[in-house]
Amino acid sequence: MHLSWRAAQDAAFLVQSRVTEVRVAYSIPIPLELLMTGLRIWVKLRGPGSVGLSADDYLIVWATIVGAAVCVSGLIYGPPYGFGRHKAALSDEQIETFMMGNYIFSHFYNAAIASTKLAVLALYYRIFATLRFRIVVLTTAVFVILWLITMEILLGLQCRPISRFWDSDVPGECLNLIKFTYFTNITNLLTDIWIFSMPLPVIFKLQMSRNRKIALSFLFSIGLATCAISAARLSVVVAQGSSDFTWDGVPLGILSAWEPLGGIFCANLPVIYRAVVTMLWNLKRLAPGRPSRTSDPNSQPYLGAEQSHRAWAPIYHSSGAPMDYHLEASRTKAGSQVTELQPISRNVIQVDQYFEQQVHHEGEETPLRPIRMGNS
Repeated sequence: MHLSWRAAQDAAFLVQSRVTEVRVAYSIPIPLELLMTGLRIWVKLRGPGSVGLSADDYLIVWATIVGAAVCVSGLIYGPPYGFGRHKAALSDEQIETFMMGNYIFSHFYNAAIASTKLAVLALYYRIFATLRFRIVVLTTAVFVILWLITMEILLGLQCRPISRFWDSDVPGECLNLIKFTYFTNITNLLTDIWIFSMPLPVIFKLQMSRNRKIALSFLFSIGLATCAISAARLSVVVAQGSSDFTWDGVPLGILSAWEPLGGIFCANLPVIYRAVVTMLWNLKRLAPGRPSRTSDPNSQPYLGAEQSHRAWAPIYHSSGAPMDYHLEASRTKAGSQVTELQPISRNVIQVDQYFEQQVHHEGEETPLRPIRMGNS
């Protein structure tokens, strides 16, 4: 009786599976990464005030490709070869193939998070036109590149010969995997905190209202939330030393796939957030039961019989030196919904100033007067 109960317990243990969880977790980041970066490219090439692609755009495209490769390699070498099942239920061939895939996965992971960091730094360099800050950005970029080179060298030398990484029958020796993973995660977490905190001192020196500074700081430092993923990944590193690594390593593998997604989101957000807000606003206006401002061509235009002009005012740092600016004017003619948009684009932070102009009759206008300031 005791033996039968023990056999049944062992059988139930061996059939346990988290394979579906792994497949879903590795699949979700791919379309999200492609969608966010695709929207960014559309904004830069086709959106209002499009200016073409910059170095940070090319870097985020590369980071997106590598980030998707992390998930694809996980899907190819993970669930089909036992990731999400107990090691005792797997054959030696399955374990060997999984470990080979894990080695490939690690290379893609290092490249993805480094590329994402470089894309964020390139964005900082483009929009914050202060010499000291740009020197800090370049110094940090050099550190990230050296970090990536170091990780790749250590990963390449982790086992001698390298085939021992996935085949334990090969004679040789390997570095301590837990210590290596701790080193990778701690340096990665500290670098994330530093990079996403960098713009805050510069933003708080800008000549704008405190509320606008807070909003802009939130926009650029939202990447600190991704540090939670890095911290969570650090907390499950101990799974690397587990004898049942194909089961206990599932949380670490999932967090490794989602960490590049968080970085890509934060790198794209400052570029796409205005387009996203505009699309959500348009969807809200088109919602059933809500009156449409454009359904009747003879209806009153936005702001009544007024014209709306918007100018991106130059940003001044505490030194008093002006940054470049973006000018945009939109005109709505009385009695119609015809809108004229004349953008002049600049690759800098933008602070928008709204103007209101009353139209007494066709062809006669009053001078512009500012009605509020905002940041974008």
